[in-house]
Amino acid sequence: MAVPVWLALASFDMTAWGLGQVVVKRATDRLGAVTMVLLASLLDGAGYVVLFLLFGGPFAASLATYAFAALSGITGMAGYILYYEALLRGNVSVVATITAGSPVITILGAIAFFGEVPSLAQGIGMALLVSAVLILSYEPIGDDWKVPVAVVLSVAILVLWGVWGLFTKAAVEDPGLGPWNILLFYAAANASMGFPYYIWRRKRDRASAPSRGAYGLGVLGLGTLFCGIVALTFALSVGPASLATAVSGSAPVVTALVAFAFLRERPTPWRIGALALFVPGIVLVAF
Repeated sequence: MAVPVWLALASFDMTAWGLGQVVVKRATDRLGAVTMVLLASLLDGAGYVVLFLLFGGPFAASLATYAFAALSGITGMAGYILYYEALLRGNVSVVATITAGSPVITILGAIAFFGEVPSLAQGIGMALLVSAVLILSYEPIGDDWKVPVAVVLSVAILVLWGVWGLFTKAAVEDPGLGPWNILLFYAAANASMGFPYYIWRRKRDRASAPSRGAYGLGVLGLGTLFCGIVALTFALSVGPASLATAVSGSAPVVTALVAFAFLRERPTPWRIGALALFVPGIVLVAF
């Protein structure tokens, strides 16, 4: 039995983000969020333009489709900016796991707008995903509880990237646009949002003299995430939005394991418990 194209692409995105987030975390710690966003604007933006020039075609979509494509670029880049801010303030395993709950938003939207009715198993999986996000949204500090800034940012990213999936699905389904042409909208969002953010935040960014190795890590991590974004965009063009985003959302399993093994991040009982709920939730939603 052949593996569906959308499943192969979504699985590639899952792996790319699961590994890439660990590399990006290390690069962000050394370069800062502001520099990472600037690099993303330059490198990802250039990559999108190159792919569009090589494989893009004429634009023959409706105005509504172009609006969805523009909103896709805006929500995706807004989430990307907050993502690097969150990585500076929290462990990659926590940030990655919470943000990967974005399939819940996409799934609910797909049910409402695209008629993708989930099975009973998928409904149970969505409940497990929501539970995992709620558990990870709090950390015990002594006898009190607080909501860390990284968690607040991660939840905001969750919403933005969940909505991104819906806007992207609505745009790439139109044969007058397609997955290659929407990349030009991604590039426009990178340039129009990344550079202003850099100008605004650069004076408040910490002073540092990063090495070539730090920049190398940044380029490697961004390149890995870039490949995952392109793969998921194509998965959304050929498969159900709910299933494709659910599979790609399994990235935290890879990220958390790598973070615990190589970054020496502490696998607290709360995080282990959240991951224990997250894993079967993703499996049930996807299959």
